[in-house]
Amino acid sequence: MMKFFLRIGFLLWAFGGLFAARATPIDAPPTLTVGQMHGSCQKTCWAVREGAKGSESLRDSLTLTCLNACFKCFLQLRSCSQSSANSAPSECAAAFLQCYKQSFAERLKSKPLVSFDGGDGHSREMAVKIVGAANSLEGVPAEDFWIQLKHPAWRKKERRFVKEGGIYDVIVYDTPNGPQTVWFDVKDFYVKNGEENLRLLAPK
Repeated sequence: MMKFFLRIGFLLWAFGGLFAARATPIDAPPTLTVGQMHGSCQKTCWAVREGAKGSESLRDSLTLTCLNACFKCFLQLRSCSQSSANSAPSECAAAFLQCYKQSFAERLKSKPLVSFDGGDGHSREMAVKIVGAANSLEGVPAEDFWIQLKHPAWRKKERRFVKEGGIYDVIVYDTPNGPQTVWFDVKDFYVKNGEENLRLLAPK
C-alpha cells in the first residue's frame, strides 16, 4: 500500500502536474512558479487518495503524510529560488522533487503516521485528537486537513491556545451557518516540542 502510494503519487505529480500542466517536454526546464509547484503537489496528494486502497483512516494518514512532504519541501524550494538567483530554475525544481520523494519515503517508514481520534470537536470533551504527529509542522496542518475533509466550506477566522484540563488548539471558523468553534487536542505533539509550539499555535 505505502509503496503504491509513494510511487503513483510521486510519478503522477512529477510528470502530470509539473510538466503536462504546461505541456512542457520532460527534458525541458520546468516553467511553473514556486507556488504552482506546491499547488500541483498538494492536488496530487488529494487525487491519489481517491485511488489508494485500504481503510479511510489509512488513506487519510497517507494523504496527510504526502501533504506534509509537499509543505516541507516547498519551504526548501522557496529558499532555493530566493537565494540562488544565478541558478537555473530546473535546479531548484529537481531539488524539490528529490526532497519530496525522500521526505515522503522516510516518513512512511516511521511509526506512527498522523491520525485522528476523539470526537467531532464541538467541545473540550469532544475534542478532535491529533495522534502521531512528530511535531507542530505535522500537527498543525493536520487540523486544516481534518476541517477540509469534514467541512470544506469552513474558513479559519481566529484561534486560541488553552492549557486548562489538557492542551488544546481552539479554532473559530466562518461557516455558511455562522461562526463555529472546533476544539483540537494537541497534547500528543505539543509535549514533544514544548514551548516551541507556541509560535505556531499562537493566534493569527
